Amino acid sequence: MASVVDDEAGVAGYYDPEKGGYSDQYKLSETTPTYIRHQFMKKVFTIVFLQLLFSFGFMLLSYYVEPIRTFFIHFPAIGLVCLIVFFIASLVISFVPSLVRNTAGAITAIGLMTPLMAVSLATICCHFRSVEIAIAGGITTAVVLGLILFAMQTKYCFTSWIPYVFVATLCFMFFSLISFPLIYYAGFKTMRMVYAGVGALLCSIYILIDVQLIVGGGRKYEYSVDDYCLASIALYTDIVTIFIDILRLVSS
Repeated sequence: MASVVDDEAGVAGYYDPEKGGYSDQYKLSETTPTYIRHQFMKKVFTIVFLQLLFSFGFMLLSYYVEPIRTFFIHFPAIGLVCLIVFFIASLVISFVPSLVRNTAGAITAIGLMTPLMAVSLATICCHFRSVEIAIAGGITTAVVLGLILFAMQTKYCFTSWIPYVFVATLCFMFFSLISFPLIYYAGFKTMRMVYAGVGALLCSIYILIDVQLIVGGGRKYEYSVDDYCLASIALYTDIVTIFIDILRLVSS
């Protein structure tokens, strides 16, 4: 039998043990009070900002402290391992979101996954010039802010693109695995630029989708109020990934 519960904002919702989730009253729909939606958005964007601050701060520290930079250059496998663990963790919380819908689970996931991505980012950036990193950082900031503002203002629903973008991502990943030797070892500079450009385009679409999932307001798909961990990790991952793709384009 379903029972009535109240969330932190004081809005009643129904939890059904048979369905294992909250009712639609916990989604950020067009009928959700404005202050609840704003609280959720503020929480998510604050977490993302802190994640980015930590990650890029660690990257800059690793880049300008010579012993650390030398270590990452000589042992790039560390960054790859961290990236693989991050990817596995992302899959786990995506398929079992209930793990991070409580405070302890959310803090644990964010606290573990952010350093993993930070190490991967530092490992990658240590192989580029400082001017390239600066240019990529400026371009990424402008692109991300523009995408966020556009996604929040437009009435067009990008969340309906999720199935198509997912299929495109799978195809892109398959192509990347097949062409990896040509891109990074055979010196195919043009193919490397195309790869980075397509990756940046996909990440841009993901940012549009993620922002609309966060903002809500009658979209086809929306986050619930307990999905702040999933929302912040998704947006954070997209921003870091688009920075890496833009960095590769700049260096090419």
